[in-house]
Amino acid sequence: MHQLAIDPGHGYIKGLSAHKRILIPALIHSVSSTVSIGGLGRTGVTRIDGRPYLVGKAAQRLATPLWSRDKSVDDDTLRLILVAAAELGASGPVQLATDLPLSWYRNQQRSFKKALRGYGGTVVRPDGKEVRLWFETVLVFPQGAAAAGPVLAHESFEPGPYLVVDPGERTTEFLVVIKETDGHLTFDTVSAGSLEIGMHSVHTAVAETLSQQYQTKFTPAQVAAEDFVVVRGEKIDITEERQRQETHMVRAISKGLAERLDDEMDKVLGMIAVGGGGGAIARLIPGAVKPDDAEWANAQGCLAALEEWPAQPGSIPGVV
Repeated sequence: MHQLAIDPGHGYIKGLSAHKRILIPALIHSVSSTVSIGGLGRTGVTRIDGRPYLVGKAAQRLATPLWSRDKSVDDDTLRLILVAAAELGASGPVQLATDLPLSWYRNQQRSFKKALRGYGGTVVRPDGKEVRLWFETVLVFPQGAAAAGPVLAHESFEPGPYLVVDPGERTTEFLVVIKETDGHLTFDTVSAGSLEIGMHSVHTAVAETLSQQYQTKFTPAQVAAEDFVVVRGEKIDITEERQRQETHMVRAISKGLAERLDDEMDKVLGMIAVGGGGGAIARLIPGAVKPDDAEWANAQGCLAALEEWPAQPGSIPGVV
């Protein structure tokens, strides 16, 4: 049976198996028809139970970001998780590990698990390959907590307390994690939560600035993963503007952490930045570090837990 970890972020869907990883922009748009261009190229259509969709980058010009606060009732989130599983090569029954933002986890993990268990369909990928799959087993973990295991397992982190900060597209998760002398992790659940700010604020501000400056509309999705845009035949570098907006985001995150954690921020060995916005945190906050492959830490933690299940049902390896 296939074992997969899928991190369904608001910006990107990250999928991980023992042998493959995939990154898909969290965009999906139902289409009624597409233009045929014969053998000259593909239109990028994915079919789910016969219905055509543009998924990921193919949907960039048409889709709006997924913004539901309850992923269990968001059909597009479920479809994207299904497509990610197909892109990872799964077929038939699948064991799935996934995650939710920390502040949503307590109230939503059961309903999210219920929505995904048994969910499935027939997916025809843009390359024409057809697979039928369904989620037979589902484990749901809190974001940030899932990331802590693979990150703090590295010997460069000595035993003691650390502040893990995970800026995603919509939210920023934070929690204080104590690495014990035997390598196991414990969480200070009082010093944990989510801030309603993330990389979407950066992408939105960049898109608005470009739209005003060049009098042509840009969407956050169109600038999220690009270093330049094209305006009337000219390439425009947007890296400087993105870094300027990231500075505003990191200031807001720093303020939110100070308000929520107060003196606890002074009682840790260091700040560890993971997630899509981790690079900005590490660049702009003195002493913050971004481990290698930190963007994949949540998915890696989920997969590690799934590989040990059911020996330690519902747990994350290294976490007590």
